[in-house]
Amino acid sequence: MRSSPLVSVALCTYNGEKYLAEQIESIINQTYTNLDIIIVDDRSTDNTFNIAKQFSAKDARIRCISNTENLGFNKNFEKALGLTRGDFIAISDQDDIWEPEKIQVLVDSIEDNWLIFSNSIYISAEGTPTGNSLLQGFKFGNWDFRSTLILNYITGHTCLIAREFLQYILPFPKAGYYDWWMGFVALYHNKITYVDKELTRYRVHESSVIQNVLNNDKLAFEILDFKTSLTMLANFATYKNLSESDRKLITAIRDACEQKLKKSYHLPLILLINKHYHAIFPNHKKRKRLSKLGFAVRYSRKLG
Repeated sequence: MRSSPLVSVALCTYNGEKYLAEQIESIINQTYTNLDIIIVDDRSTDNTFNIAKQFSAKDARIRCISNTENLGFNKNFEKALGLTRGDFIAISDQDDIWEPEKIQVLVDSIEDNWLIFSNSIYISAEGTPTGNSLLQGFKFGNWDFRSTLILNYITGHTCLIAREFLQYILPFPKAGYYDWWMGFVALYHNKITYVDKELTRYRVHESSVIQNVLNNDKLAFEILDFKTSLTMLANFATYKNLSESDRKLITAIRDACEQKLKKSYHLPLILLINKHYHAIFPNHKKRKRLSKLGFAVRYSRKLG
């Protein structure tokens, strides 16, 4: 492969006029310059698409597409990925700011993996660093697919993926989160790595998803609606390359979680969490037998 392979940036927009220009500036000013930037607008009703076109008129690396109908978050990113040309693809939100060396670092670090992800630092709506990062106290080690069944650690805006990966992840499931799906598939094939650097300034504002879950917990990004976890477990069970034994495990965890919503305790869920604790919660502390069981009981009780 060339020493500077073409990297496509898939940037999806929807009513993002307030912050879009600053994000595009941070992309076109990357130290890595061999870029193909595709902006796909999902029927914005503000000035978003005009801003994108203004940048396209000045930079030949930028292509702008306006959807004929609103596709929604997942399907818009799916479309954007399908329009890319690069050997690698970086995923971009419309309201963040990329550090100048972001793409260079990711390209240099991905090696033969399908997906690499990094860390982010939170900034306020005005762009001021908050002092908090997305992944606090985070360690990426000897994980497997179970490590992303209930909790998601991999966010799209931090990712660079190899073109080869597209055949495994597309089409995205209709419901849930596309980045969670990508992380699961990459983990299942052991084709994922992590670079411990804050390469994105991740803006938290009144319209951002993370605003609804951010708090002072050590791993604030883990706080997701439990029904979304059920949706993702159902998605994972449909992955075409699963072994039958892995499909049965995922289905069993999903069924146990669903049953837990109907009662205070559910023994099958407690037993599954106890058995697979260290794999399902790789960033939690190591526990011995009784401690694992106690955690499983407490976790089962708090869900729902």
